[in-house]
Amino acid sequence: MRIQLKLIAAENEEVTCSLPFDFRRHFISLLKTLLSDSKLYSRFTSEQSGYSPYVFAVSFNKILTIDTDKKEILIKLPVYMTISSGFYEVITQIVNSSIKMRNAPIILGLKIQDVDILPNYKINTNEAEFRINRHAVFRGIEDYLDGSNVQLLEESINQHTINKFSFFNQLPFTLQEEYQLSTIHVMDESNYKKGVCHHYGGLITTLQGRIYLKANRKTLQFLHDFGIGVRSGQGFGLLEVIK
Repeated sequence: MRIQLKLIAAENEEVTCSLPFDFRRHFISLLKTLLSDSKLYSRFTSEQSGYSPYVFAVSFNKILTIDTDKKEILIKLPVYMTISSGFYEVITQIVNSSIKMRNAPIILGLKIQDVDILPNYKINTNEAEFRINRHAVFRGIEDYLDGSNVQLLEESINQHTINKFSFFNQLPFTLQEEYQLSTIHVMDESNYKKGVCHHYGGLITTLQGRIYLKANRKTLQFLHDFGIGVRSGQGFGLLEVIK
């Protein structure tokens, strides 16, 4: 299940907005607010919160300028926040809270104008080409991966998918699918590149572009619904099907 929040200027009719390079932390705070009345909120205060039962990405109408001195980007509004989860309760809570908060100032001088429930996408094949929405993060044994070693990338994807799947099956929520995991292979048709992203005052290595994966369809659906890699609850790893 996926929803998309459309955010515009909270005051007056501004059509542009300046955002810090590490803008994702503000949208993490927004999710905390939207989930403050749910039993899921405890994960934000736990020392061992586990994997986020959702993935999100933030996109803009257009990036106008980049100020490296101030570490800000000037964008053309609106801002779009796409949130995906395989848990009914998570999406329902976010939708209900977003509707209640609509047209009230929330973060970065913005407000929620619209809440759209996106069509469900069902994967029916054992191969799929995905577009990484902006950035995805993959952790290796010692550091984040840049994608140059496909074997290490596959190992990272598989291990974190297994960990996430195991963790989710212990949560008291209802999965919308009967997911089933198989080994995930990164195919040669993939076309990704190394990226670098500002996050919480530092820089982390990411991957950007397209990634072509082979696995059983229920595994691919799991990746589509919950994201790929790590830090999916921090605005990384949302996948969109190309074909």
